[in-house]
Amino acid sequence: MTRMIVVDCTPHGPEPSGARRRAVEILKRLPALLPDDVFEVHWAHDGCGAPSDLSARNLVHATVDVSCRGGARRWWRRGRDLTRRHRVAAFTHLLTDHGPVVVPERVQNLVTVHDLRFLHGFGGWTRALYGRWCYGRALRRAAGVLGVSASVGAEARQRYRLDDARVHVAPNAVDASFQSVPGGERSGAIVVARDEPRKARGAAVSAAREAGLEIDVVDDGCDDAALARRYARAQWALAPSLLEGYGMPVSEALACGTPVIATDIPAHRDLVAAGAQGIVLVPLPLQTGDVWHWPAAVEALRGPPPDVSAPPPWTWEDAARVIADAIARSGS
Repeated sequence: MTRMIVVDCTPHGPEPSGARRRAVEILKRLPALLPDDVFEVHWAHDGCGAPSDLSARNLVHATVDVSCRGGARRWWRRGRDLTRRHRVAAFTHLLTDHGPVVVPERVQNLVTVHDLRFLHGFGGWTRALYGRWCYGRALRRAAGVLGVSASVGAEARQRYRLDDARVHVAPNAVDASFQSVPGGERSGAIVVARDEPRKARGAAVSAAREAGLEIDVVDDGCDDAALARRYARAQWALAPSLLEGYGMPVSEALACGTPVIATDIPAHRDLVAAGAQGIVLVPLPLQTGDVWHWPAAVEALRGPPPDVSAPPPWTWEDAARVIADAIARSGS
């Protein structure tokens, strides 16, 4: 029996992000794993759409009249539009980030949880209220919850009292372009992070400078090949985040053979627990006014880099298989 599966990619804007990367990598693989099903992917009109190489016999792209901006307003509009879409042409499954959950009595909703930042003081008071009062209801109504890491899945289960059987862990991975980078002389440090509070990018800059190292700050949209070369030129990668769902820059750096100094948070501990080697976990940085201090990182930078003998073992194929299995188990 052919299933009609709608994939909501409208939250993804034109800027590079881990969430957009995950969606694209999963969609490159999922249609082949479920060849008898049809995937209809919705993109926001201002989100730059699907990559040109994202195509398959059973994959259809649609640009919808909704903005990738807007937060709660986008979420509400998507719920309304998807409900209308189901009335006109019913679909059996919906893959969505954060929600909305649509017609749960007839549609098998699978919600991806990238992180739970709004429960930790990041994202403003509106997101905090949404996270505490609305998000749990959405997850409990969903047929399945997909965590991007073991720690995200465990926190979602605990915070929202979800049944274990409905929570699946489909970890993020690293593209192959980060795994075949020519070697060379290494120097300085690199940090790959947007300038937002939870990323604590300033802590990496201050730590590198205090240790007497040049720091390469990457926050723009350079392509994977260029980013891999920048990782491969660095002696260290710094990951000062206060909160992450999955440590994508940590995985990318390790895949390029670059050791990482990372904060001791659940997402980074997940990588170590999975067997990644080359990570030095240190306490969180501190901020005084606008000034960051990360003394543990400074001390580590002054020591010898560890050997990067094993990057994280997960692949995008692994994640796609978990999601395909969740779709198959959720019925039609």
